[in-house]
Amino acid sequence: MEALRDRTVKIDIPYITRWRDEINIYKRDFNSQKVRGISIAPHTVEMAAMWAILTRLEKPKKANLTRLQKLKLYNGKTLPNYTEDNVRELRKETVREGLEGISARYIQDKLSNALVAAQQSNKGSVNPFMVFKELESGLKNHSLIANEELKTEFKELLGVVMQEYEEIIKAEVQRAISADESAMQRLCANYIDNVKAYTQRERVRNQFTGNDEEPDERLMRSIEEKIEIPESRKDDFRREIMNYIGALALEGKKFNYKMNERLHKAIELKLFEDQKDSIKLTTLVSNVADKDTQEKIDIVKTRLIKDFGYDEISATDVLHYVASIFARGDVKNK
Repeated sequence: MEALRDRTVKIDIPYITRWRDEINIYKRDFNSQKVRGISIAPHTVEMAAMWAILTRLEKPKKANLTRLQKLKLYNGKTLPNYTEDNVRELRKETVREGLEGISARYIQDKLSNALVAAQQSNKGSVNPFMVFKELESGLKNHSLIANEELKTEFKELLGVVMQEYEEIIKAEVQRAISADESAMQRLCANYIDNVKAYTQRERVRNQFTGNDEEPDERLMRSIEEKIEIPESRKDDFRREIMNYIGALALEGKKFNYKMNERLHKAIELKLFEDQKDSIKLTTLVSNVADKDTQEKIDIVKTRLIKDFGYDEISATDVLHYVASIFARGDVKNK
């Protein structure tokens, strides 16, 4: 077809560079429901899509911006000091962004490979680590990527995605452990009572002894440190909370810790820290747990299934993996 080739102009169409659009491509064929009798664990498709997008993005020219942060900005997330105009400038400064990197077809093939492997091993569930393994092993013989430096770069980006996934599942397990609503409300009420007394230079009535005592500085700081409020900023944060509560009261509304995102996160992390040792999640690593501990672990697993979309297999896998992370942390601390 020489005549046709002579009149043909090749136009490269860029790959997608928005994470949520890439996710939607894969979710048409791979979703949380069972595929070929195999369930797909939460975040599996999302993490594969994240890696694909990262390989297509050019390194940011700004020294304080990572490629992962750039991905999140493109996806609509807000970051300090970045507006929509800044994001448009980021796109303008690129040369071949989206014209290189991993294709959606490659991701789809590796997701299918992971499903087949899970079937053959009677695993019953595909998780992100199984897909990560397929994605990495496939790079060795990728017909369109001959540059070894580029392969090494893509492997490093896979490490970035794995770290991001670890942070996601750690946060979910933490939330599942600290999901005792009544305990969170009690902890928040105790914190607010002490903050109120502190800002108004009053004393707090001890509900057990009936004595008036100084505000519990240790309790307040143990919560504030969870969201990295420095000692020098604690007064500002406490006044901010009390002003917000006061403004709500003027409108006839009652304060709830969920209304303040930072305080909500701090309460969750504090409660998690207090309950982590009683649950003894690290016993999962050694497979030795008494009846009381096992009951608490089963409650956490039920919350993961109910609130985060896991099934029995994937919830167990995530708990075991996060437990191993905590166990490594305990060793480091010791």
